[in-house]
Amino acid sequence: MSPRPTFDRLLKQLQADILRMAEMVDEEMTVAMEALYAKDVDLAQQVFAMDEQVNALRYQIERTALLLISTQQPMARDARAILAALFMNVILERMGDKAKSIAKAIPHILLRPGLKIPSELQEMANTGQTMLHKAMDAYVSGEVNLEEIAVMDDEVDQLYGETFLSVLARMSKTRKTDKVEAIYELLRVARDLERFADYATDLVERVDFMVTGHLAEVNVDDWNELRQSVEEERTRLAGASKKPPPSRPAADEGTSAEN
Repeated sequence: MSPRPTFDRLLKQLQADILRMAEMVDEEMTVAMEALYAKDVDLAQQVFAMDEQVNALRYQIERTALLLISTQQPMARDARAILAALFMNVILERMGDKAKSIAKAIPHILLRPGLKIPSELQEMANTGQTMLHKAMDAYVSGEVNLEEIAVMDDEVDQLYGETFLSVLARMSKTRKTDKVEAIYELLRVARDLERFADYATDLVERVDFMVTGHLAEVNVDDWNELRQSVEEERTRLAGASKKPPPSRPAADEGTSAEN
């Protein structure tokens, strides 16, 4: 029998609550996307109620984690498990907020009832939710595949870029204020889904920390490449600003002399 039965019980409760919260967030996103494509305000309202349940569970998880830290003095891997759960708790709550944000967009989209919802948004949601499932599978098994999650996150980023360009093109073709607002909401939904996937990568990083004791970063190379490209563009622009203005054509000079 364990010398710390209370500790073991609370730790199992903490892990079970994290898994339950992930299931709630997953369902919240599913309902939000169904409401989006159906343009159903009543269904969107259900997302708000679901998000309140997620928030309530968040505080319950915090209380359990703080109780473990303050009374049981966990060490090594047990301490990492509690810290990881605390971080994952916050991340999952934010993922729920993204689902709620999508639900908030629906009344604005209804300004143009005939507005077509891009299929890429559902693809982004599906991939993000798959990433969430894999994060929780890793949480249970302790087997983390950072490379797989990085590839899936890249897929979501690609879809976001495609959606961004197509939505901007649609906005440029209209001057109707209500249509512009409705189309803009699609862009905001795409951003919420992109962030949902980013949060899923954060979850996997926290699971990896729990298992290994080291905090890895997914897709850090992409950030370095982006920073390098920005610096190159700054250098190019700085060089262009130092060049002397081009001389006027000879024909202009002749014309000026004649005048």
